[in-house]
Amino acid sequence: MENDSISSSSSESKLPLIVGILGFALGAIALVYGIKAKGAAQVAGDEAAAAKASAAELSGALAGKANTFDVTALRADLDKSLGDIAINFKEVGDQVANLQKVAAAPKASGKAAAPAGPGEYSVVKGDTLGGIAKKVGISLKTIQELNPDVNANRMQIGQKLKTK
Repeated sequence: MENDSISSSSSESKLPLIVGILGFALGAIALVYGIKAKGAAQVAGDEAAAAKASAAELSGALAGKANTFDVTALRADLDKSLGDIAINFKEVGDQVANLQKVAAAPKASGKAAAPAGPGEYSVVKGDTLGGIAKKVGISLKTIQELNPDVNANRMQIGQKLKTK
């Protein structure tokens, strides 16, 4: 019976490491995508500026060669296209900013944990059910029976567990 507790505890102790590695990898991937999106947004902005300059040049060149109606229609189409590009540029910029916030945000919940009362234990970073059971001097089976609704793989820092 005790061997079950030891093997369960040692396998549980690997879980935070695995979850941490996966979280780090996902954060790195999000950061790479954010950097790529920022580059794409910059390219889109540069292209929009070039299109605007070309439009002004074309408008000036056409003003002396085309009738006013044609130039006005072309200018309206170009202005609509430039407006669409500006909207897309802003949306991409907003998405980049959001990705950067997510990548830079701390992974903890941010809530201050209330101190544990008598017969309680407040989960801290790196805790496992087996480790908590050892700290408070009870068996893994007992802590699981006292906390049937607790998923050992989804414990949160500051979460309260019954120990009595």
